[in-house]
Amino acid sequence: MLPQPIQDLLALLNEHGPSTEGIFRLSASEHTSSEIREALDSRVPVQLEKHPVLLLAVLLKDLLQKIPSMLLNVHLFEEWMSAMGKTSRQERLAALREVASKLPEANLLLLRHLLSLLSSISKNVATTKMTAGNLAICLAPNLLSPPQQLPLDVLALETGRGTQLVEFLIDHQEELLGEQAAGLASEGSQEPPTPQAELGTAEVPPVTPEGEQERSFSGEKR
Repeated sequence: MLPQPIQDLLALLNEHGPSTEGIFRLSASEHTSSEIREALDSRVPVQLEKHPVLLLAVLLKDLLQKIPSMLLNVHLFEEWMSAMGKTSRQERLAALREVASKLPEANLLLLRHLLSLLSSISKNVATTKMTAGNLAICLAPNLLSPPQQLPLDVLALETGRGTQLVEFLIDHQEELLGEQAAGLASEGSQEPPTPQAELGTAEVPPVTPEGEQERSFSGEKR
């Protein structure tokens, strides 16, 4: 299961995100965000439901950015890009499923939650003004990057490819991850048991002891 603060964030965003204009694009109070972040770091209970939805989105982006090796795993970057290079839609879906299967279980669980949420937001674009492409632009840098330093012009190109990947994942989340993905973000703590005991403990450094963080991730921390 995911850490409770992450479950709470996802549940609240799933409830209010699809009715919030500019969700994940508009900024929020940096001071308040920093205070909540410090509270979560210290495991101090935070009543997230009392804070603006835009602030909750900023908090989630911040947490995603701090996952060791990133949610989609920087070491799988070339495999993700290779999968996106498939010209046939079905071949691309199959290749992306194969890469996703290489993610640690903790990453995959959080990815399912996140894509379900983002899909709901993009489907209500008349209200949110956020298409899958808009959401991908805002979130892709927090989910995946090349594993090595690159010249700025090359990095811009690779960032664009990453954005295309995230947009495709949002648009095809049910096909890619199965029916289980649909509605996950609204289920809160009602997750099925998983074979990995530390499934939710490795994902968000502020929520768990540092010694547990690396067990569900390969590679070095950015």
